[in-house]
Amino acid sequence: HTLGDNDKALKEYSVLLEKMSHVKDMPVDSVIIHNSAGKLFFEDGKVDKAIHSFRQALQGADTSNNLQLKSEITLNLANALSTRGEADKAMELYGNLLSTKSLKKTKISYLTRFNKSLLLIKMGEVEKAKGILQKIVDTRSSVANDVRGNIYLTLGNLAVSDGNIDEGLGYFEKSFDVVDDDDLSARAEAKRSMAMAQLGAGQTDKAILILEDVLEDILNSGGKEKAVNILSAEIWNSLARVYKKKGDLPQVKNFSKLALQEYKAELGETNPITLRNVANLQLILLEEAEDLEKSEAKSVIDAAKFELEETLEAFVSLDDPWTYRLDVASLKTNLGFIAIWQGKPKKAKKLVRQIKEIELPPEHTLVRQIMVLEERIEELEMKKKK
Repeated sequence: HTLGDNDKALKEYSVLLEKMSHVKDMPVDSVIIHNSAGKLFFEDGKVDKAIHSFRQALQGADTSNNLQLKSEITLNLANALSTRGEADKAMELYGNLLSTKSLKKTKISYLTRFNKSLLLIKMGEVEKAKGILQKIVDTRSSVANDVRGNIYLTLGNLAVSDGNIDEGLGYFEKSFDVVDDDDLSARAEAKRSMAMAQLGAGQTDKAILILEDVLEDILNSGGKEKAVNILSAEIWNSLARVYKKKGDLPQVKNFSKLALQEYKAELGETNPITLRNVANLQLILLEEAEDLEKSEAKSVIDAAKFELEETLEAFVSLDDPWTYRLDVASLKTNLGFIAIWQGKPKKAKKLVRQIKEIELPPEHTLVRQIMVLEERIEELEMKKKK
């Protein structure tokens, strides 16, 4: 795993976990195995499996006197539950950690506060989260240094979302300044955030210069391992967003293809990140088809429809409806718009019925898209009646 080969490590842990379920006296520390497997499952987007592994680890840790390990596992479980949408259970675990006196001002304590603040932001309690983050930033303890960079990034993102671009840029610069010089990923993320802030301000050329600078840093690092390649893909995707704002579809398509190629190579064809990139590329191709003659557009749209249906099937086969509900809803919405273009209102209506069975956050952009889709269905039905 230290070499970045998560796939191989996951397979090895899965075999080991299977053996552990049949053999009582394994000559390995089952708590550490379950915790390590949980972290790998979490990194790979397999949240339910991660939660199961962390709970197994915690069960074993309860009988030991290793408070440090038990606290780490509890925090891992809380973060996984937060990702899973189980806010109350996650908050209870965060609370248990923060009320443990022996953990006060430890690394676990600061990590817990940081992750609790992220959950509060998801729950809409932004000011409360800001208060927690600011307190950590203000502390003089060097133990908090491990989270300072991420805290500045979070405060920067909150500022940008409020329209305070300059304030956000200031936080991103602080994040860049506090991370280690050899932490390529953290430095790249700080710069990427600066670029996205410039994009939000309409400064597309500045954003491009910053992102090109990041790519140069990655190239100069000489790294060829998985993590570095994935980092390149993330920057290419960011460049695609900037060129989308500039209205340069050929460049958008170019960088999106580069990112997708890297994700397929490093994460595999069925990884959720890869699948999302497949879907995004189809939307770019569909947008490109809008400027084509109907006869030319048909083949492009048919090909995109096929890819979107394959991607939808792949998400469903991951067998985790809650985690990937937004992906499924988005794919079905876009397939609904294709059905409208093809003159198939019944197909579009069927997709809308399926989408409405999915629990969506009321403020999510998909809600508006679904409303537009329903309006298009109505218009098409009226047209067909004439």
